[in-house]
Formats: sequence, C-alpha cells, structure tokens
Amino acid sequence: MNVLVQLIHPVTAVCLLIASAVLSPLISRARKTAGIINLILTTAAAAVVLTLCYQAVFTGPIAPYEYHLFGVRYVFLIDGLSALFLALVAGMSVMSALYSIRYMDHFKDYKLAGYYIAFPLFVLGMMGILTVDDLSMGFSISWQLMTVASYALIRFEHRVPGNVRNANKYLILMELAWVLIITGTLFVNGIAIGDTLHDITMKMAAMKPAALFAVFGFILVGFSFKAGVFPFGQLWLPDAHSIAPSPVSAMLSGVMIKTGVYGILRTFFWMTPEGFNGTIWGVIIASAGAVTLFVGTAQAMKQNDSKRLLAYSSIGQVGYIILAVGSALFMMYSSSPFVKALALISIIGALYHVINHAVFKGLLFLSSGSVLYATGTKDLNKLGGLMALMPVTATLAAVASLAISGVPPLSGFASKWTIVASSLLAGSTVPWLALFGIVALFTSALTLACYVKLFGMTFAASGVQWNVPHPVKEVPFSMLLPKLLLALVCIVQGLFPIAFYKLIAAVFRASESSSLESLFAASAFGEQIVNRKTGVSLMIPGIGANIVATALPLMILAVIAGAFILAALLKRSGGAKEQKTEPWLCGYQDHKNSNRYTSTHMFSALKKLLWWTGGNVKQ
Repeated sequence: MNVLVQLIHPVTAVCLLIASAVLSPLISRARKTAGIINLILTTAAAAVVLTLCYQAVFTGPIAPYEYHLFGVRYVFLIDGLSALFLALVAGMSVMSALYSIRYMDHFKDYKLAGYYIAFPLFVLGMMGILTVDDLSMGFSISWQLMTVASYALIRFEHRVPGNVRNANKYLILMELAWVLIITGTLFVNGIAIGDTLHDITMKMAAMKPAALFAVFGFILVGFSFKAGVFPFGQLWLPDAHSIAPSPVSAMLSGVMIKTGVYGILRTFFWMTPEGFNGTIWGVIIASAGAVTLFVGTAQAMKQNDSKRLLAYSSIGQVGYIILAVGSALFMMYSSSPFVKALALISIIGALYHVINHAVFKGLLFLSSGSVLYATGTKDLNKLGGLMALMPVTATLAAVASLAISGVPPLSGFASKWTIVASSLLAGSTVPWLALFGIVALFTSALTLACYVKLFGMTFAASGVQWNVPHPVKEVPFSMLLPKLLLALVCIVQGLFPIAFYKLIAAVFRASESSSLESLFAASAFGEQIVNRKTGVSLMIPGIGANIVATALPLMILAVIAGAFILAALLKRSGGAKEQKTEPWLCGYQDHKNSNRYTSTHMFSALKKLLWWTGGNVKQ
C-alpha cells in the first residue's frame, strides 16, 4: 500500500507518458498492439493524475513540487483550478487513445511511429502548462512540448495537399502566442527566471498603470490565440483541427484550446495585484467573448466539411466561456451588491461550459471521425442516409448535437442557461450585459441550425448510396465505447447540474489566493445555488431571497417523455399503417443524386444574410 501511495506522484505520470512515447513507436508495425500499449500507459498516467486531482480538490492542498536543474528553479502546483483542467485532459486522452487503436487503420499508407511518439508528449505538454507555476522556463518548456507535439499530429497526413502548409501556419502562430505571453512578463519590474506566479503578482504591485496594462494586454492576447478567441482563432483553428486525425481533433478542440482559457483565468483571477480594477478588463474580455460566440457559430453554419464545421463551432463555444469569464470579472468589481453577487453564477457557468464542451465536442469529433472511417469522406454534400447504416453512431451524434445546441435536458442547456441567466439578470443595472446575454441566446438558435445541418446531412436525407462506392457499416466497438461513455456524461451533466455546480465550487475553494475566494465560501454558495428535487434555482441575497432563475431538467425530461408516449398512443389509436415510398418530386423525375437537397443549399438565405461574418465557402 505504501508503495502504491508513493507512486501517486506527478513524476510517475511523466515517466508513464515518456514510456509510451518510447515503447509504442518501437512496435508501431504491429499497429493494433502499438495502440494498445499507448492506451495502457496513457490510462495509467491518467489514473495517477486523476488521483492527484481528487486529492487537491477534496482532501486538502497538495504542496508545490519544486525542482532545481542547471541553476533554474521549476515549481509545479496542483490546486483546484489546475485539477479541473487536468482531469479533462486525462479523461479525453484516454478516450482518444482507445479510439485510436482501430481508427488509425484508416491510414494504411502512413507509418504510425510518429503518431505514437507525439500523442503522449502532446498530453504531457498540456499537463505541464496546467501545473507549472511560472511564466518563464517551466512554462516555455511545457508550451514548446505541447506545440511541437501537436504540430506533428496535425501534419500527420502530410501527403494531402495543403496540410503541411496549414500545420506550419499553426506552428508559427502558436510560437507567436508564446512570444506575446513572454513579452508581457518582461514588463514586470525585476522579474527573474523561476519566479512563481505569486512572485510575479507581488512585483506587479509597484508597477505604474500603463506598464501593468501592457503586462495584462500581452498575456491576454497570447492566451486568446491559444483559446481561439476572435479574430485570432480564425487564423489557425479551422485549418488545424479539420486536418488532424479525428482523435487528435477531439483533444485539440476538447482540451487543448482550454489551456488558453486556463491561462486567462489564472492571470485575471490569481495574478491581480492589490488595487487592481478589473472592470475595464471585464468589458474587454466579455466583448471579445460575445463577438467570438456569434461570429464563430455563424461561420460554422456555412461549412460543408464536417470537421471544419466542428472547428468553427469550437470558436463559437469558446466565446460563451470567454463571455462568462469577462462578465464575472466585471461583476466582481461592480459597486452594485446585486451585480457583484452574480459573479459567482457567471464564473460557474464558464467552468461548467469548459467541462461540457470538452465532452460533447470530443464526442462530435469522434462521431465525425467514425463517419470518415466508414465512408472515406467528410463532405456533407456527399453524405446522407447513415442513420440506417450506422445507428449507434447516429444516436450518439444526436445526443452530442442536442447537447451543444443547448436543448434541455442535456448538458449544454445547463451551462448556457447559467451564462445567459447571469448576463440577463445583470442587465437591470448593466444594460450591455443584457445585450450580450441576448446575443448568446440568439446564437444558441444558430448553433441548433448548425447541428440540424450536420446531423441531417450526415445521418438523415440520402447521399451515400450514390457517393460512397463501398458498403458502409458501423465502426468497431473500440471506436463506439469512448463515444458511449462521453454521451452518458452529456446526459448526466444535463440531468444533475447541481452536482457539477458543487464540484466547481469545491474547485475554487481548493484554489488559494483567488480573487473569487470570498464568493465561494460555503455559506455564499448555498445562498445562491439552491438544489431542487427536479433541478436547481439561482437566488440573489439582498432582494428578499427571491428565486430569480430556475432550471428543472428532470421535469423537462418527464414532459418530453410524456409527449412521446402521448404521440405514440395517438398514432396507434388511429390505426394508420406506414408505407415506404420514393420521395415525391412533383411527378417530374425520380429521386437521384442530381436533384437531392445538399449541405450547400441548406440555410442559403440565412448564409447570404450573414455573409459579412466571414468563413464563406465557395459554391
């Protein structure tokens, strides 16, 4: 038992991931065996990391890990915030490793040694970014490991025209983001290599406002590049995420871009010197979020490549998170007690959507990868009719599509409701926040349009019978299992939001030195987030303890189930019989590939109306 306890250490996880990067490539000619070795070692590393995350959040603070190498101090810290993001990386890396075992059969003409070297190193780099307690040497090593490894994965299909160019663009822009962050730290008086984030914060206390603005400005832009915030995300994200192997795309969109969100959170809620006024930064960040969520989603709706649609959609979903982060920052420094109380609700919405997006976007990319594996195409104009041929994948894709669209009672509704509710409630005092809430609400309708298109053009309608020359069948079980697990999480997140609200509150209480610390005191949280038998209510102290917003997912589920049962009973009571016939085309011609409704035609009027948002596809 003592040996096992001693093995629960970050160094163990590092060694396991490095072992995977060494062993899997050595046997990469045995493609499935290499994938299994990668899965076993990645899962073992994830188990160690998840145990450390549990300890950090629920059993007390973990002392920082300090190392000295070549005269430089490296400090690594696992607190509540880093634990939450680490858990997402660990979970998604296991799902992607399991999925990769059979998915990589898709690349019969490519050697897998490079893939299995880069995969665990990519995971290791992300974990380093989330635990390193500096913005100098340790941060730079972790950033470079994450960037170079992900670059190798993105350019995996290097024989496809344009892929190497897009991967090179990704590499250049991620290095630019790193330079911007490092440049920001150089404005700090007396900064030294190895300074912890706390040391940097103390040194910023004596800085002049202009220099302080430069520090936060450069760091914000650098992490915004990584997170995919408008306009930076449009420069690299769709091109990179759409060309990577699908399990890698799931990690890029599901967790890697969240390292940018993590950096923004850590900077503006943990590195703020005394006397810092976050109102102006709150306005800037919230405005960037509102623009990002609308533009990214509008651009996604225009795409005919399923993975590009998902990539643009990731920009839009990050916009929701950034809007909530900026709103919470502004609310914290508000003079209105009512608005200040809403900061807790807004930041919970941000973290909840971080979790939700990692799950349903991972599921969507794995579903898109399954379609690509089975059909050989990701062109929505060539797909259609897969519901009958791939029923399990279709069902799981439907769960993810409804979740990301914010349809109750699934996960996306719970987090988006929290974000929109906090913005609209603050609107009585701060009108521009209400405007951003309305934009977020309208954009949810656009998101639904995107996924009606994605699901309808892939699984409903018709098309594969004319455009795919070989028989299409369901993917292997090892590709279905991670999707099943992610879909189950989507459902649980939507039905029981209070459990995740409490988890996020515990995360913040386990994160010392946060400017949000007082908001997440047990008493304050209990006053504002109230558990109901069928859902959760938001309450604001100081206004008569009135309920200001309520979500009842279990009741909604009961109503939906009742409606389906009633519809089935009505259908049976009429005694009508179903008949299968060809689609009626006004009696002029048979249904065939040349006259079917395709992705290009869908929402054509709306796409023309939103041409100014960019991302337009040549017809």
